[in-house]
Amino acid sequence: MKDKKTLITIVVLLAIFLPIGLVGTIKHFSLPKQLDNGIENPDKEFIHNNKVYFYIGDKLMSTYECSTCSIADTVIDDSKYHTNYYKGDDLVLSGVINNFFSVFKKDNNYVLYNVVSKGIVDQYKEIKNYNTESTSSFLINHKSSGWGVLFFEIGKVAIASEYDYISLPSHLINKKLDTSKFIAMRSNLWYIIKDDGTSVHKALRSEIVDFNDNYYVTYDNGYHIYDYEDVEYLSVLPKTNVYGVGDYIFIINDKQLFIYKNLNEAMVKFMTLPDYKDLYFSVGEKGIDIIIDGNVVETLELS
Repeated sequence: MKDKKTLITIVVLLAIFLPIGLVGTIKHFSLPKQLDNGIENPDKEFIHNNKVYFYIGDKLMSTYECSTCSIADTVIDDSKYHTNYYKGDDLVLSGVINNFFSVFKKDNNYVLYNVVSKGIVDQYKEIKNYNTESTSSFLINHKSSGWGVLFFEIGKVAIASEYDYISLPSHLINKKLDTSKFIAMRSNLWYIIKDDGTSVHKALRSEIVDFNDNYYVTYDNGYHIYDYEDVEYLSVLPKTNVYGVGDYIFIINDKQLFIYKNLNEAMVKFMTLPDYKDLYFSVGEKGIDIIIDGNVVETLELS
C-alpha cells in the first residue's frame, strides 16, 4: 500500500515538472542567444553585432538588421569657396533624432530611417551638419539632383535638393549655429535663402561670403560690402575678411578689427586681435563674444 502511494506521488510529480522542463529546453534552443545579463546590447550601442539599435532614452524603439551599416560621417566641403563657415566640432551624428528619425551609413549611401514606421525614407550621397550644436535640428544633404536641407522639426518644409552648393555661415547665437538662413549656389548664381526655401535677395553672380539683415558680403577679387539696394560701402578700406555678426559688420584687415553697425555712420569700435587660427563671433545676451581658437577672449558690450 505504501509503495502504491509512493508510485502515485512520483507519477504526479513527473506530470507537473516534465512539461516545465520541456518548455525550458524549447525556449533555450529557440530564443536568440543573449548575454549573461539577459540583453543583446548591454551598452546600448547604436550599432552592435550587425544590427542598428534605435533607443529613445533607455527605451529600445526598434532595430534594423544590417551587416554593412556604420555611424554616419559628415563632410565639410566649404573650403573651396570663401564662405565664413564653421569648421566643426566633434559631435557625432548617431542615434534617434527628434524621436522619429535616424541617420546612418549603409554601404556607400547615407540612410534616413523612420524609427516609427520602421522603413528607409530617403538616401543621400553626402551629408553635413558641421558637427556642432545648432538652433534647430537640420541636415544638409547631397542627392543626385543636388544639395538641399532637411529639418527634423515637425511642420518645417525641406529646402529642395537642387543646388550645386549649400553652406551655413558661422553665425553663432549663444554659441549655437544659427540655421535660419543659408548661402546657396546654383548654375554659378548665388543666393541667400531662408529656412523655408525662399530667397532673401535676387541672385548674384559674385560669390556670397556672409550677410546680416542689412548688408551682404561678396568676394570677387577681394571683399565687397553691399546693402540690399546693391549700394557698395567702404570700397577703399583694405579687407582680409568680412563677417556679418548680428546687426554689425566686422571687417578684418590682418589683425585689425573694424566694427560698424550703420555703414553710413562712423565706426563703432576698433581693436587689435591676437594671433589666431580660427576666429568666430557669438551673439549673446551680454554682448558679442570674440572666440579665438575655441576660447572667448573678449565680450563686446555693444548697444
